[in-house]
Amino acid sequence: MHKPRMILFDYAHTLLYEPETDFLRGEEAVFRHVKHNPRQITPQEAAALGTELFLSARPCRHSGWELHEHQQLRLKYDLLNLTFDLPMAQLEDILWTASSPGAPMPGVQEMLAGVRARGVRTGVISNLGWTGEALTARLKRLLPEHDFEFVIASSDYGVRKPDPLIFRAALSKAALPPEDVWFCGDQVEADVCGAQDAGLFPVWYEEQSIPNGFSHKNAGLTITGRHLHIHRWYELLSALDHCE
Repeated sequence: MHKPRMILFDYAHTLLYEPETDFLRGEEAVFRHVKHNPRQITPQEAAALGTELFLSARPCRHSGWELHEHQQLRLKYDLLNLTFDLPMAQLEDILWTASSPGAPMPGVQEMLAGVRARGVRTGVISNLGWTGEALTARLKRLLPEHDFEFVIASSDYGVRKPDPLIFRAALSKAALPPEDVWFCGDQVEADVCGAQDAGLFPVWYEEQSIPNGFSHKNAGLTITGRHLHIHRWYELLSALDHCE
């Protein structure tokens, strides 16, 4: 394999995961900043509406497009006639952090340190309704010893992996040709096939010790073409050391 000059990573179940997600807990944290609530809306009602709006947007996501979280939040809270003493970006961070603080995947800190020590640049591309700003803050909080060169969230670009446009945007930011870049992720269609179609070398990271609510999407899918299949992050470092 050709040694990459840069490795791009997926977010969910690749760098970090989200145990014990509870959006009612998130809404309860947000409601501490309610300024006007004329209808006496409860956090339970807000959480239920948030779930309804998320599910109603599934056809959009399945067609390859992404809605921005601030659109969803603005629609939800305007429907409920709520106003707050904080701007939308801060409400988003409070909601996400309280709903699911997040946790690093096993061995990810050591892997990132090893990639950096080998002189390989890093970045992130994630299919995510939360904003790139919120994702960047989460990565800095949970992986404080590593700085990614850039973080791309599909919500900020409108398109989702496997659309090659989002990979091409990353290549443009990196100023690198696709043959010099690897992409690591846990989803066969979005991450592996998407990277292949954009000319990047794909790494399928199939970590099985942490429950993955999206692993069913890989069922029945096969991978053709050159790729690397790993189950632990130390395998990525070993692969780098055996590159030409």
